[in-house]
Amino acid sequence: MYAHAGSQSNEIMTVTGPMQSSALGPTLPHEHLYCDLSVHSGQDDNRVTDTAAMNEELEIFRAAGGHAVIEVTCEGIGRNPLALQKLSESSGVRIISGIAFYDYHTWPAWAKQADAGKIADYFVSQIEEGTDGVCAGIIGELFSHNEPNSKPQDYKLDENELRLFAAAAQAQRRTGMAIITHASLGRGGHAQLDTLERARADLSRVAIGHCDAQWHPDADKDLEYYLPILERGASCAFDLIGWNELMSDDLRAKRVMKLVQMGYTKQVLLSSDTCRRSQLRTNGGRGLDHVLTSFCPLLREHGLTDPQIETMIVDSPRRLLCSR
Repeated sequence: MYAHAGSQSNEIMTVTGPMQSSALGPTLPHEHLYCDLSVHSGQDDNRVTDTAAMNEELEIFRAAGGHAVIEVTCEGIGRNPLALQKLSESSGVRIISGIAFYDYHTWPAWAKQADAGKIADYFVSQIEEGTDGVCAGIIGELFSHNEPNSKPQDYKLDENELRLFAAAAQAQRRTGMAIITHASLGRGGHAQLDTLERARADLSRVAIGHCDAQWHPDADKDLEYYLPILERGASCAFDLIGWNELMSDDLRAKRVMKLVQMGYTKQVLLSSDTCRRSQLRTNGGRGLDHVLTSFCPLLREHGLTDPQIETMIVDSPRRLLCSR
């Protein structure tokens, strides 16, 4: 069993053991390297379990300058810490495994009857003891439902989600681990932060996921969503890079540029939420390296400097993972 890397440590817990936070290089903070989201989506393309293909994908990512991946597959949709450990060992990419639950129908049977305290106990056990000694290094991705309405003021977590987020806050207080959320269609990030704050979570160690799942032609309307998250100390994750059917990468780059100009560089995270076989470069897709090989050059075209980009792909994940 590996030693626990807590909030007062300068270590990050990976699937192969703790590493010094100072050693962290370019990191993707929201990916799925081994998952079966088909149980939620009904799409066979979401069954990503070919470790040989993923190992090749990780090697391409590493050759492009990538160093680490935060893997946020939840219990019930294929979470497999041992598979992640083997992928890390074979590819040389450092992997941080998340622990969380996804949509309620994919929760383990015991959890559906458990209170927030018992769910928190389970998250803590995965962080401190792990699965066969492979410990989680972050809480996430923490799910709340999608909604067609994109007005954040109208979004409400349901009772099961409230219980889940309360459990995550408890687990964070006990272990010091950061939290990554799923706040996709419906722009639920404000409600998620409200719930976590009521449960006394440290919002500076929270990343609201999928901030780029929706957009508005008026950039100020998007800022009305981003800024209340950032002003409370949390991070905004633009983690659907490459999902141009939701928002073009060019528009993503413009929104990121605006936040950088406003001084929020350290609170912006960049990732691609790879969770389909068709997205893998080995299957003709854009590849796990897309953020580094396509989006970062696009940011440069929009005027961002290399130090600003490095802050978002190295310093921002480090800030999230480790308080020092």
